[in-house]
Amino acid sequence: MASKTPEQTSSTEVLVETPKLPDKFADESYKLFSQVKVQPPTPEEAERIRRKNVRWILSFLCVGYHLMYVDKQTLGSSSILGILEDAHLNSNQYNWLSSIFYFGYLLAEWPQNLALQRFPVAKWLAGNLIVWGGILLLHIPCNSFASLFVVRFFLGLAEACIVPAFLLTLSMFFTYDEQAVLMPIMWAAGNSSPITSGLLSYGVLWIDTGSFSSWKWFMVITGGLTIIYGVLVWLFFPDNPVSAHFLTLEERAQAILRIASNHSGIEQKRFKRHQLIEALKDPKTWLFFLHAWSQEMANGLTNQYSLIIKSFGFTTLQTTLLGCVTGLTSLVSLATAAFILAKTRNSRAWLSVAAYIPPIISCILLITLPWSNRWGLLTAIWIRSTGGIPYSVVMIWAANCSAGHTKKTAVIALYHVGYGLGNILSPQLFQEQYKPRYIVTWWVILWIACVLPSFVVLYLRWYLVKENKRRDLLAQRGLVREVGVIEHVSETGERREEVVDARQLDLTDRENLAFRYVL
Repeated sequence: MASKTPEQTSSTEVLVETPKLPDKFADESYKLFSQVKVQPPTPEEAERIRRKNVRWILSFLCVGYHLMYVDKQTLGSSSILGILEDAHLNSNQYNWLSSIFYFGYLLAEWPQNLALQRFPVAKWLAGNLIVWGGILLLHIPCNSFASLFVVRFFLGLAEACIVPAFLLTLSMFFTYDEQAVLMPIMWAAGNSSPITSGLLSYGVLWIDTGSFSSWKWFMVITGGLTIIYGVLVWLFFPDNPVSAHFLTLEERAQAILRIASNHSGIEQKRFKRHQLIEALKDPKTWLFFLHAWSQEMANGLTNQYSLIIKSFGFTTLQTTLLGCVTGLTSLVSLATAAFILAKTRNSRAWLSVAAYIPPIISCILLITLPWSNRWGLLTAIWIRSTGGIPYSVVMIWAANCSAGHTKKTAVIALYHVGYGLGNILSPQLFQEQYKPRYIVTWWVILWIACVLPSFVVLYLRWYLVKENKRRDLLAQRGLVREVGVIEHVSETGERREEVVDARQLDLTDRENLAFRYVL
């Protein structure tokens, strides 16, 4: 834990606290800067490093998000490919196969995030991806609710580290403004997965291998691709900028200086209990948690889309192709969001609230349109896709509003605990008694998953603006220090102090008053 060293400031301001901590608790960037001394990158050098980061980091993350969402939709895709008949599933059992995945996810979220802090991020991620792909393949011999229940639970355990690992990696290589743009791009790659799932579903329907059903071929393809991707992550994906093989030693140091505006370090492998306590006491942690839970109360739709579209009166073949439109609308809406964020500043909250308007309209249409208007109902399903915008924007916003590696990891974990809780409950909204209109379901989704998170986002913005103004006032009075002290102890017990940039101390956003919350 960082201690504080008092400094005299003026006759009117008595004490200012300067953070001080042992060298073993310093950020990983401190170790690199102890080996190499470089100047901040010129605009040309910064752009060259940024391009390398985009080429290596963003490409891996986009592929990963796309595969992850294709994998998560395997149950929904399989629902019209024969799994319901082969495993003798009723509607209630099918819904529980969605929920049990997130019980596993919820149970593993804290251990997985602790492991991400303790072990190399890329290697831990790769191991979980390979296990995940293997579990997908284990769906193939399952022929009952009980066997599928077990493999779906273990699938959730493996997936719990994927998105947190992606978020931590993104925060180590890019500025907050860049992350705000890149996250919707990555999510566009993920949410466009219904295009891949739809085309794969359409393709496997034409494979005739007797008792080896179409849905099993779907599992073979998706599981195999996930294992291959996991191996590639192990071989080529860096754990952090310090180990980035595509950067020279000098470029690694400059890559860290390039994101100095974040006022945050990159990584620290020691667990810091005081940072966890701070995360739990921080009101914005729970506001982000509430947003994650409320928005995900609509995510039960992920495994219901195919069944709902088919219930409108379309054939199985038509359903597989019409489902692709959901992916296309997601791709267009998230690409538009990325463009808006690239051209504006501090617009995360406004964009998120605007993106909730089409889902609100969708719920109203699904409640009021006559059942005979199947194209109107289908359009209402399609326009829901803009709901992916606030999820992607607010998720990285939560990470960007937290500093200190333990605290950031805790905030990301709690965000995904909320995500998991929402996903456990949301499939249960699609009960047999609500078929086929699901009127009660759409009312719950309207108020809990659309209106409530809109107000949470607006309150978050007000709260963060207020805190930024307080810190600006402290800076004007000369009460903000952007340096700290690293304490070295030699083998003989001799103590030596070194003044360093505060960003190398792994301070939290509350400890570092130079930190400003992005909006």
